[in-house]
Amino acid sequence: MTTWSELTWSELLPEILNTIAGKLDFYEDYINFLCVCTSWKSSATTTKNLIQNLPSRFPMLMLAESNTTEDPNHQHRRFFLLSNGGAMRNLPLPEAHRQRCISTHGWLLITGEQEFYTKLVNPLSHTQIELPELYMFEELYFDRDEWMYYGFCMRKALFTSSNPLSSDPSFHVIIIWGKTIGFCRPGDRSWTRIDGWEGNLFDIAYHRMRKRLYVVATMGTIYECDIADDVLGPLTLSPVTTFPVKEFGCSCVPWAYLLEWGPNSLLMVTRERHYFKKQDDEYGRYGPYGTSRFQCFVFGLDDGKWSKTAYLGDKAVFVGFNSSFAIDGGEGVKPNCIYFTDDLYEPYRGLPDGGGGDVGVYHMVNGRIETIFDSQESVFRGSPPLWLQPSTLPVIKGLK
Repeated sequence: MTTWSELTWSELLPEILNTIAGKLDFYEDYINFLCVCTSWKSSATTTKNLIQNLPSRFPMLMLAESNTTEDPNHQHRRFFLLSNGGAMRNLPLPEAHRQRCISTHGWLLITGEQEFYTKLVNPLSHTQIELPELYMFEELYFDRDEWMYYGFCMRKALFTSSNPLSSDPSFHVIIIWGKTIGFCRPGDRSWTRIDGWEGNLFDIAYHRMRKRLYVVATMGTIYECDIADDVLGPLTLSPVTTFPVKEFGCSCVPWAYLLEWGPNSLLMVTRERHYFKKQDDEYGRYGPYGTSRFQCFVFGLDDGKWSKTAYLGDKAVFVGFNSSFAIDGGEGVKPNCIYFTDDLYEPYRGLPDGGGGDVGVYHMVNGRIETIFDSQESVFRGSPPLWLQPSTLPVIKGLK
């Protein structure tokens, strides 16, 4: 007779496994449960619909790749969980090793030097979706010796709907790469360019209600275009408005983020930084720096009017090397705050230890900046710390 102590994890009875599975409250925990072994995945009777409806501990902050000896093969990444009181979790993510990552809707867009590939990776399920290679952009023909420079120019990724695994024909991936905007659908052979703006690109946002792409560039000029289902050539942006800097007592727009703000509005968030110069100018223009202030402005898409707001209500806004997003406060997320990561990519190449330290929570009510953790734990030269957004979560591969 086999005793309990002689049983292996893979030999547990289905009834016991289903009891364990029924006590799991979060999507991520269910993923860990299914990944223990093949029998645990095949024995669980929980349906796909149930796992899809489990809540997630997102948003999470994915930290930079570690330089410690604890993970010499760099197969894991550390994640900072807001909903778990700031707990750290190590998750396997070999796909991101030495690769440049940005995020949108809980997915990572990863690119690497080998063939200038791009792909979407879900950090929880490890589902991967191949995208067209970046050299499909004519302006991105460059020497491999310059790859590091161009790799840092990948600034933003954006989905037009939350689930890239759906059969929605209107789904597109949109990216900002340096001075280029492009979009594609999974299965496309190349990226399609978007033209028609002036100055530097700050951010992109997709307004789901209006089904239009909005772009914010130098001086807060906002452009728009319609991302059609079938496009054979480049699209052209049309100017919508320019932020009235003098009306609000601003001298310029130093940096800006853009996101959907209700059915008829956009929210533009401006970010100001201060720099700590060295006497010998050791670091040049991009010396040690930190965020000093955020300001928020609402643009009405119907009336064309701008207004300043110091109150985000119950919402918290997340900005950085992720598609800018807002969620309701609660579960460890503080309302009326801006959660930010370090997205000033120049220091990543110029400072001795790289960038990544400018991470925190900005309180709109009084301008106080709260540190999230010891940010020096996440300095880096390659992949940045970034927020992972709540979204429609993918079904685990092989789950019936």
